[in-house]
Amino acid sequence: MLFAAIYTTTNTTEEAQQRSLELFTSWQPPVDFKAHYARADGAGGIAIFEADDAAVVLEAIAPFTSFFDFETVPVLEIEQAVPIFAQAQAWRASVG
Repeated sequence: MLFAAIYTTTNTTEEAQQRSLELFTSWQPPVDFKAHYARADGAGGIAIFEADDAAVVLEAIAPFTSFFDFETVPVLEIEQAVPIFAQAQAWRASVG
């Protein structure tokens, strides 16, 4: 399953930034990253990754919760989502 993790910086001290970078460069991710972007304003980033279970998602973000707030949600590729949205709209139109 694909997930998007949107994270924002909570601890912006120079020491915290240095420590989080040190941890990140030594980290072995338990998930399969599809994309990972830093925000251009330096306030966090966005990662798209694949995981099969919630425990792995927690394992992926837990080392960094001292430095970032995470919003992690399942996502679909738009080609998968559009037919589902169309089906829902058709169903709504058929009721009442």
